[in-house]
Amino acid sequence: MRSGLTNLTGILATGVMLLAGAAPAYAIGARATLSAGVVTVSGSKAMRSAPISWEGIVLTTAGKGGSFAFTTMVLPVDCIGTLSDGTSSIEVRVEGCSDVTSGLPGTGQTTSYATGDDADVRAGGALSYTDNGDGTVTDNRTGLTWEKKTDANVNNVYSWQGGLDYAAELNAMNNGAGFAGYNDWRLPNVRELLSIVDYGRTKPSIDPIFGPTMGILNFVDYWSSTSWAGYQPQFNAWSVNFADSYGNLSGMMPFGKSSALRVRVVRGGL
Repeated sequence: MRSGLTNLTGILATGVMLLAGAAPAYAIGARATLSAGVVTVSGSKAMRSAPISWEGIVLTTAGKGGSFAFTTMVLPVDCIGTLSDGTSSIEVRVEGCSDVTSGLPGTGQTTSYATGDDADVRAGGALSYTDNGDGTVTDNRTGLTWEKKTDANVNNVYSWQGGLDYAAELNAMNNGAGFAGYNDWRLPNVRELLSIVDYGRTKPSIDPIFGPTMGILNFVDYWSSTSWAGYQPQFNAWSVNFADSYGNLSGMMPFGKSSALRVRVVRGGL
């Protein structure tokens, strides 16, 4: 197994969130949590002395160093709040908030070819992601946080067990503090992996916010933790193909567990 852990050295666990504009994804940097009906928002990378607004309401002013913190009773119905410092705006997933209305995420298709087709109806809503600026990406609809691949590690391949071991190695990083400050990384199940397939894109069928996905190899199959019940599940497991979503079932393909595939780990959702 090739761990690729040396390629992750130096990535900082800054805990910052997605920018929905042209500035760097971590331009404001924020975290929002929900407890007892109160939303607590804090950050450290806003414009100095800038007015900080949440859902269009100015609630505080950043300090001279760009730090800010506030509490509010304003909880977005989809658990995704808009935060702005007047220069940049970002979408922030409220941790601890359950969005029972969102259901399944949308597919990403936006070009309609007939009334009533996927892109016309757009069930599930738009895909929405947050680049946390620390080597991870959060899916704002599912709340899952994903590893962001880099040019240095995207071509690393693993057996199925090797993928499980890779997640364990990330959890053991930094004296047990884990990669990006978390030690609950795991190999995603097949439904989780399918949730980030973008059917409006091809080669690869995934939002570029997740970093490089195809690399130099001719296949883009990523392991899931889900064994294939159809034939000798002790030896076979499901993968998801991100080249063009092609496969037996919407990008899914079973492989022998000794096969060398790519891995993108995930956390949350438990």
